[in-house]
Amino acid sequence: MKVRVGKRFTITIPKEVREKLGIKEGDELDLIPTDNGIVLKKSVSLIEFIDSIKPVGSVRVFLEERSREENVEVERTEELTK
Repeated sequence: MKVRVGKRFTITIPKEVREKLGIKEGDELDLIPTDNGIVLKKSVSLIEFIDSIKPVGSVRVFLEERSREENVEVERTEELTK
């Protein structure tokens, strides 16, 4: 697939590529220079990266469980201070 360099050295990522990778306006991409070109990769957050590792969702499940535990601790503390 070819793209053209525009004014101010901009390139437009073709629609089919944006849709396939889920790239939206404002997303950050990693630009990796190589000996004979460049590679653009969609950046992922740490949580997205960890969630991609098996078992999927383990970080989110942990954070949700920890949040529930914190709520229980707060409720117990409030009951004790009444």
